[in-house]
This record gives sequence, C-alpha cells and structure tokens, in this order.
Amino acid sequence: MSAVQIERTVPTPVDRVWATLTDFAAYGDWIPLTAMRVDAAPKRVGWGFAGKTGLGPVGFLDSMLVTRWQPPADGGLGRFAVRKTGRVLRGWADVTVEPVASLTRVTWREEIVPRPELVGRMVARVTDPVTHRLFAAALDKMLVAAADPRAV
Repeated sequence: MSAVQIERTVPTPVDRVWATLTDFAAYGDWIPLTAMRVDAAPKRVGWGFAGKTGLGPVGFLDSMLVTRWQPPADGGLGRFAVRKTGRVLRGWADVTVEPVASLTRVTWREEIVPRPELVGRMVARVTDPVTHRLFAAALDKMLVAAADPRAV
C-alpha cells in the first residue's frame, strides 16, 4: 500500500482551517458511518482519539495517537501527525496547513493498511483508490465547514 496524498488550496485563513481539521470530535460529521471518541483536552503529542466505524453493533474501532503537534503560529505553517493503533487498521496520517499568498494550502498524506498487514498490502490495489476518495471527500467537507464563519 502506498500513501495517499490530497492537496487543496482554499481562500480560508490558516487558523480557521487548522481549527476545523483538528476538531477530531467532529470527524464523524465528515466520515461516513463514523462516530468519534476523543481524549480530554488539551491536544498534544500523546493525545488520542478514535473513530468507531460501522452500522449498529457491527463495526470496528480505529484508534489513533497524535505523534506530532505543531499549531500554526501567527498564521504560519501548522502540522499534525497521527499513528493508527487499532486492531483492524495500521497506518498514519500527516497533515500540513500553510499560507500561500492570501490562500491556505492543505496537504493530507495518509496510509491505511488493514490487518493482518500482509493481507492489507495484497489488497492495496483495491483499498488505495477507496482511501483516496474517502479522504478527499472528507477533506472537501472539512474545508467547506472551515469557510463557514459560523462553524469555528
């Protein structure tokens, strides 16, 4: 499996984009069939959250641990990274927000490997495009929310 990379450039300020992308409790609003659980604040390296994906009693918990936490200072570059720690999925995500002129560029890189990893790597040809579509759609919804002045 290879990492999926999604880039978007939007006219929304860096701080608003950051606030939306790091509102992990709201990820269930953007990722289908997912309900979120988050640790108590403050967010930092070592902080955790999880998404329970499924219908009713059938599903799985996708737990994650923050491994990098760099909020944007004075409207500058911001970056966070997470590592998947659950029993069903392994992988990571690395997200960067950065100002470019009067715009904000978001770069979302993610690798998801179903466990057992050998099987996950064998089905990557099928799962990689699905992962890309899922996260591109979720990121687009997040960026719409970030642009809404009532949202954050």
